[in-house]
Amino acid sequence: MKIAHLSDPHFGTEVPAVVTALQAALSDIRPDMIVVSGDITQRARAAQFAAAAAFIDSLPPVPKLLVPGNHDLPLFNLPLRLLLPDHGYRSAFGTTEQERIAGRVSVIGFDATLRLRHTRGSLRPDHVRLRMAASADPSRWRIAVVHQPLHTLLDEDRDECLIGTAAIADALAACGADVVLSGHVHMPLLADTRAIFAGLPRHFVLSGAGTAVSWRTRPGAPNSFNLLQLDDATRRMTLTLHAFDAATQVFRPDYARAFALQADGWLTEPAAPRPSGLSSGPNTRQRTARHPSAG
Repeated sequence: MKIAHLSDPHFGTEVPAVVTALQAALSDIRPDMIVVSGDITQRARAAQFAAAAAFIDSLPPVPKLLVPGNHDLPLFNLPLRLLLPDHGYRSAFGTTEQERIAGRVSVIGFDATLRLRHTRGSLRPDHVRLRMAASADPSRWRIAVVHQPLHTLLDEDRDECLIGTAAIADALAACGADVVLSGHVHMPLLADTRAIFAGLPRHFVLSGAGTAVSWRTRPGAPNSFNLLQLDDATRRMTLTLHAFDAATQVFRPDYARAFALQADGWLTEPAAPRPSGLSSGPNTRQRTARHPSAG
C-alpha cells in the first residue's frame, strides 16, 4: 500500500511548474491513496477552492482524503469566519472530518481549526478516541490526519503544535494509531514518538509534510511531499520525502526513514547508506524565515 501525503498547497500562491511536476510525480508513483493535510488554500476564497478542487481532480483516480487547515477559514471576512467558517471548504470538498478505507488501511481525518485562533489548532482527546474507535480492527493500519502537528523539527515552531499535544498523543496511542500525518509548518518531519513522548504505551510514526506547491517555502525545505509505504507481510513501513529539484523541475526521492513494529509500537530502524546525491534530511542548522502560517 502506497499513500501519498501532501500538505499546505496554499492555492492562490501555487507555482505552476511545481504543480505540473507534482502531477507527473504522482502519475508515475501511482499511489493507492492520496491524503492532503490542510491549508488547501491561501485565503479561503472561492476561486482558490475551485483551483484546488481542479488540481485534486487531476490526480490519479484513487481514494482521497483532505482535512482543512487554518488558511481554509476566511481571515478578513469576519462575519463569515464567525458564522460559517468552513463554508468554502465544505462546498469544495464536503465534510471536514472524513474517513477512507482502502484494503487493510483506515485513514481518519480530524478538523482542528479554531475560528477564533488564526494559526492554532485543537482536538479533544475524547473526540479522538471516539473517531479512532470506529476503526479499532487490530488487523488494519490506522492513520490519523490533522493539520497542526504534534511535534516540529525546529524548536522555534513548537508554538505551532496542536494545543494539548501530550493528551492528544496519549489518546492516539491508546487507540492504536500507527501514523499521524500533519503539515502546517512547511518543514518536513519523519520520526517516531519515542524521543518526543517517551511515556506512551504504544509509539507511532509522525509524518510531517512540507508545502506541496506553494512559493511559501522555508530555507532548507523546498516543495515536497511524503510517500508512505506499508508492508502487510512484515508490518514495516517506509516514509520517503520527495523534494522538488529546481534544476531539473521534477520531484525526486530525497531521503527515507524505515520503521518496524515492536511490542511497544513503532521504532525507527537504523538509516541505510544513502546513494550519492541524497541528503541526510532537513538542514536543522539553517536559519528559517518567518513562519509561513503567520500571514
